[in-house]
This record gives sequence, structure tokens and C-alpha cells, in this order.
Amino acid sequence: MPSSRLRPLLCGSSVLVFLLLAAQPLAQAQPANARIDEAEAIARALGDPDYLTTSEAARAAASARAETIGVLDNPSVSVTRSRLSGALDEEEEWQAQIVQPIDISGRRNALRAAAKAESFAVIAETSRGLEERKAAARRAYAQCAVAEEIAGVHTTFVNELQSALRIVGERVEAGDTAAYDLRRVRVELSAAEAQAGLAIGEQAATCIALAEITGLEGARSAGPLRPPPLSSPTDGARRLDLEATERRLEAARSMARAAARARLPELEVGIGYRRVETPFGSSDGPAVTIGATVPLFNSGGAASREAQALARLAAADAALARRAVAAETSTARARAVAATEAASAAARTAADAGRLSEIAEVAYAAGEIGVAELIDAYRAAHDAKTSTLELTERAVLAAIELDLAQGGPTP
Repeated sequence: MPSSRLRPLLCGSSVLVFLLLAAQPLAQAQPANARIDEAEAIARALGDPDYLTTSEAARAAASARAETIGVLDNPSVSVTRSRLSGALDEEEEWQAQIVQPIDISGRRNALRAAAKAESFAVIAETSRGLEERKAAARRAYAQCAVAEEIAGVHTTFVNELQSALRIVGERVEAGDTAAYDLRRVRVELSAAEAQAGLAIGEQAATCIALAEITGLEGARSAGPLRPPPLSSPTDGARRLDLEATERRLEAARSMARAAARARLPELEVGIGYRRVETPFGSSDGPAVTIGATVPLFNSGGAASREAQALARLAAADAALARRAVAAETSTARARAVAATEAASAAARTAADAGRLSEIAEVAYAAGEIGVAELIDAYRAAHDAKTSTLELTERAVLAAIELDLAQGGPTP
């Protein structure tokens, strides 16, 4: 029987249709570089018609495959005619018969159980695919948002240096400072402009992933990124890919039972109609036959040993998968906790870093510091903001991986 985690997934077709219908309003034309929030990015990713078609087709194929094995095998129908000629008379015989195999060993029941278990495994895999696509949309959204903020920090740094270059130029013309200061700012500005151009290009490249998964050309993240709260620990058995592994173990064990039962004879019952005609008259009536298939030349021993070996292999794979899921979840939680704490520590210094430029500009105007100290203040603020954004991105991505490792909410 499917677990309580898997039962809601058996109505997968309805869920997919609902997602498709819900996504229709999102398919309307939107302007280039449209701003979308994370919820809309996820809705667009899960509502993509092509993706829904692949999931629905996989589920439909698995369900249909499970229905191919009925309670009874197909019967065979035959019609025969024979004529016997002798010295004194001639005899003609007609017979029509239908023969139905009877699965007295339970082999077909075991095959049907294996097919159903495989169907549940496919349903679990496609539902896991929904979770993975949701995580992919969240990653694309987070990376696009951070890339845009980092590009903004680089642009701000360039603007500050351009302002400084103008002020220093005026002071050089007035004879209040050396020409070296002007050259120093120009060198720093040139390097900053190159870095800003690289950051803008990286933003464009990073946001392509968001546009692709949402199907919205030029999609951009709506607002600044914030680390989400970490999800609470859950049992690794809720993982749907692990659920699929467990269902395939059930299928392998059912196939082993079917292979063992195939070594037993299979009963065949036939019923039909027989008519005999002679020169002296004719007679007819029902005809009943009973037979059995005899595993004489192929006893099925090799097939049974193969199926048992595959069942042992599936059991070992399931055990390894359980351990791997537990380790993956613990690893993801450790990384998420560390990344979240680091992002929080960096965020506490963001406000102070933001004030460095203002303080340095006032001090430079008052002659308390030179241009080197002014540039250092600009760069310190720039580096602090960039570092904070990078750590925030790591915290968000780590939280996404933790959700995925723990199974996460079903999309």
C-alpha cells in the first residue's frame, strides 16, 4: 500500500491540470525586464505548459502500464474442421472452443502488484520533480536578485569616484592639492568602471536563467533578497525520491514472487461446441477440456534466481538511499545554519559601511584626510556591501537546499 505521503499524489492529474489553469493568467504578455516576485516566479515555473505535459505524460503512462495486467489472461479461441473417409462411410466434425488460462499460482497477482508499485514510484518521481523545479525557480530568483544588487553597488562606487574626480579636479585647478591626487582617482575610477561593466554583464547572464524557467523574457527580481527562516527538521522518509526507491523495492519483491510462482503449472479450462455429421445422421453438444502448462523444458529456475537477485539489489539500493538522504539532510542543515549566521553578522555591519562614504567626504572637504583615505573609504564601503550580498545569497541558496533535502512542501 502507498504511504500517507504518497496517497495525495495519486490524484496527480488533477493537480497538474489545476496548476496549468492557474498559470494561464501569467501567460499574458508582459513588458521586457518585468519585475516579478518569488511567488510569481515559482508559479510560472510550475505552470509551464511543456513541463506540465512531461509530468502528466509520465504519470499517464505509468498508470496505463499498471492497468495492462488484469486478473485473467486473454483467452484463446479456435475453430477446427476434420473429415474422415472410410470404405463405407464418411464422417465430418466441426468444433469451436474458447480456452481460458486460470492463474491458480497467483503469478498475475504478483505481476499486477509490481506494476502498481512501479506506477506509484513514477508518481513520486514526478512529484519530486515539481519540488526540484520549485527549488530551481527559487535559486534563479535569488541569484538574479543578488546579481542586480551587486551591479548596483559597483555602479554606486563608480558614481562616488566620478564625484571625487570632479572635486579633486577643481581643487587641482585652484592649486589646493597636487596633480597626483587627480591621477590617483582616475586610475581607481578606470578599474571601478571595468568591474562595474563586468558586474552588469554578469547580472544579464545570471538573470537569463530566471527568464528561461519562468518563460518571461527579460524577467528581473522584484526586490532585495532577504534570507528566509530555516525550516524545522523533518523525517528524511518524507523525501519523494526515497519514496520512489521504496516503491521500486516493492516492485522488485513482487517480481521475485511472480517468477517463483511461474514455475508452477498453469490451469487451462476450455468450453466449446462439437458437431459430428455422418451419412446416417448428425450429433452435437458441448465440449469441455481441462489442461495445464507443464514447465518441462524451461522450469523457470534461472528467471526466479535473477528476480531474487534483483530484489536483493533493490533492497541494498534502498538502504543506501536512506543513509544518503539522512547524511544529505544533516549536511544541508549544517551549511544553512552557518550561512545564515554569517549573513546576519555581515548585515549588522552594513549600516556602518554605508556611512563610511559620507564621513570620508566630510573629512576630505575639511582637509582632515587625503584622497587616498577617501578612496579607501569608498572601497571599504563597496567591499562590505558586496560581501554582505554574497553572504546573503549563500544563506538563501543554503536554505533552498535544506528545504529540498528535507522534502519541502509539496508544490
